[in-house]
Amino acid sequence: MVEVMAFGELLAAHPFPPGSPGTPPDAVTDWTHALDAYEAACRALRRNDREGVLRHLDDGRHAMACLESRLVGEPPPARLPPCFFDPRHGPSTAEVPWMPPAGTRRNVPVCAADAVRLREGSLPIASGHPARLPAAPAPPLRGRIAPDKLALSGLAAAFIGYAAVLFAVGDRTGAVLYLAAGYAPPAIAVVSGFHLASWGPRLWRLIRRGRLTRADFDRSEATSSGRRDVYAVADVSGRRYERVRKTSDPSAKPLPQQRVWYLPSRGGGAELLGFWSVLWLPLGVAVALPLFAASLAATFYLFPGRLVLALLS
Repeated sequence: MVEVMAFGELLAAHPFPPGSPGTPPDAVTDWTHALDAYEAACRALRRNDREGVLRHLDDGRHAMACLESRLVGEPPPARLPPCFFDPRHGPSTAEVPWMPPAGTRRNVPVCAADAVRLREGSLPIASGHPARLPAAPAPPLRGRIAPDKLALSGLAAAFIGYAAVLFAVGDRTGAVLYLAAGYAPPAIAVVSGFHLASWGPRLWRLIRRGRLTRADFDRSEATSSGRRDVYAVADVSGRRYERVRKTSDPSAKPLPQQRVWYLPSRGGGAELLGFWSVLWLPLGVAVALPLFAASLAATFYLFPGRLVLALLS
């Protein structure tokens, strides 16, 4: 905000010497209050607290006005409220009658410029004060609720709504079954499908182009749960590929080499898999494939299969 920067420049350029002998203690207190107000305004600015910024700047300006008065031997000025139309205009200098478009006439404290404009029949200087601006329209629902929560609420509503439809068409058993375990088949299908999509292509590449090689120890990296040993393999072009081996015993000495499977890809590049991948990859695919097929079939049986059967019966 420009006002915070301007107030900071005012403090930096002010010649007040707080540590000089003979400096009035009250003047030092005013100077300290001005510095504290500037820091508070900076913190409010970082929080995007516009009201707080303006309030702290007003405190700082009043402290500087008191400081100036004390330095010349005059009593400090009375604390005046900020300009009603925009606190950025500074402290008010007078109270003048004013009537909003849909309100009653009343006296408001205004700065010198706005006092002149109102006496001349002109509008006040355009305000940036949030309290004086028209109320903003309420944000749309998706702007007030996080997208993930909105999606979760929509899924829950659809889940309950479908069970209600099944109950309405006479399939009470299907409605109870869907409410009790209708979420399980889609969840299993998503998890097993994710693993199948990850393991299947790797297994295919392992069968077609995989070769067993040795990876040399490259470095160790400490972790919160132990250590990571990094092994590397370089291809004919000099490009390096790494495989990480985790250990929970930081005192264990890493092996100089490790046997790995080197899996080149068609688009260039490669991937390193552990030695026992030749066993767990086929086992993982053998388990994930029937799980995915069965859970997908169960999902379609519950939705929309039960509803179709109930409508046709």
